[in-house]
Amino acid sequence: MEYTEHIAESKKNHLWRKTVWHSDPDEHPLMAAYSAEIYCCEEVNGFAIWYARRLGKSGPSGASGVDNGDYLLRFFSPMRRDEAIEWAVLISNSAGNSAANVGDIITALDHRIAEGQKV
Repeated sequence: MEYTEHIAESKKNHLWRKTVWHSDPDEHPLMAAYSAEIYCCEEVNGFAIWYARRLGKSGPSGASGVDNGDYLLRFFSPMRRDEAIEWAVLISNSAGNSAANVGDIITALDHRIAEGQKV
């Protein structure tokens, strides 16, 4: 069965987003939903690249010592829309190619947290 997710109203302003990993609600219906995703969204004064990290103990592990949360990785001016989307796409595949191990991609994203800030 294919996993489909309801898009919250707060995510409607997303220009681009990629779910790197998510728990399968069909396999574990009583467990909390876990995921790691990157998204580019339009803000009032530009474009923000966010890393939303919500990983459980049974999911893939990332870098040690990194907490779950929403991390603002980078901000772009209103004139740099395409560059913002391109940067989000590139870092979402930061472990090399699209066939890379999910754990490696999450670890690479976790290392980018030092460049941003937790919100």
